[in-house]
Amino acid sequence: MRSLITKTMALSLGLVICLSGMALASSAELIAAAKKEGKLRLITFSSFRKAAESFQKKYGITVEGTYVGAPGVLRKVSQESQAGIFAIDMFGASPGPLSGLNHLTQSYKPAGYEKVAHHMEALPKDWNLVPIFIHVAGASYNKELIPPEKAPRSIQDLLKPEYKGKIISRTPWLGSNYLVHIASLQSWFGGNEEKWANFWKAFKVNVGRYEPKWGPLHQAVGLKEFPLGIFTLPYTPFTFGRSYPGLGYSTFREPAIWWPNMLAIHGKAPHPNAAKLFMDFAISAEGQKHFIDEGLIPADSSMKPRGSLVKELEGVKFFAKAPEIIAHEVSNNKDAWTKRIQALYQ
Repeated sequence: MRSLITKTMALSLGLVICLSGMALASSAELIAAAKKEGKLRLITFSSFRKAAESFQKKYGITVEGTYVGAPGVLRKVSQESQAGIFAIDMFGASPGPLSGLNHLTQSYKPAGYEKVAHHMEALPKDWNLVPIFIHVAGASYNKELIPPEKAPRSIQDLLKPEYKGKIISRTPWLGSNYLVHIASLQSWFGGNEEKWANFWKAFKVNVGRYEPKWGPLHQAVGLKEFPLGIFTLPYTPFTFGRSYPGLGYSTFREPAIWWPNMLAIHGKAPHPNAAKLFMDFAISAEGQKHFIDEGLIPADSSMKPRGSLVKELEGVKFFAKAPEIIAHEVSNNKDAWTKRIQALYQ
């Protein structure tokens, strides 16, 4: 496998020549067919809201958007499909909890797909998913309590005695923490079970509170209840920083754990042309700009994330197999991993 250190994240930081000129625009026939359908039902993450609003304004196609987290996407898509209700056109996906939805998708390679295809190199070849933006696991911190130059940039920083009781963490078997615990065995500890277990046992000593919900975790850091929130994602200071401007984000100089967030077209989409047109739009320069504005790392390798993220990710090495490991283990060994991680925290 080619190293994704350069093929994935370094590209997102603009370290290659611009590829945007290679993209093909949506065909006139597709635009006409999509406008004739006139409607799009989208069930995905809240980060798609502004792109969907822009798409609706540009093409006059009504977007019925349901913007929820991964559990909500999984529940709505799977329950409707199992009930034989086929009203969903598109939905969000990832190598994590949503990886089991691929059987409900149809294949479509949008105009400009070559700009994002490299993010799929570590994932199953039969996945009908298109990368839209990239997540990298890191820490949220309050800049009034931790100066940016002293923010944790090594996993060993999380074990410092001065952080005892000062870290708020997602419940380890939920969300990004769950994925980090799975991928960290290989990425941070080289498969060494003893080192893996010892780190997490030491880490829990510094955790003052476990918080199952995403918003309250960042609220607690923003309100200075805790200086550090673990494990969060690059967009958090931009999203929650609107309410709590003291939030910052840092990631680790050990091989970073990353994964793409993707978009899929439902295999029985009632408005397939509108869905294809939105897919084209989402990876176009115009569409990617909306995700950049949300503080996300664009899947388009020729576009840079927001300035503070460019600086934060300089010099970071990325664990090439993280998405592959996450996808495989969540799909095949989810219950075993949940029990294994829970045992560490008893």
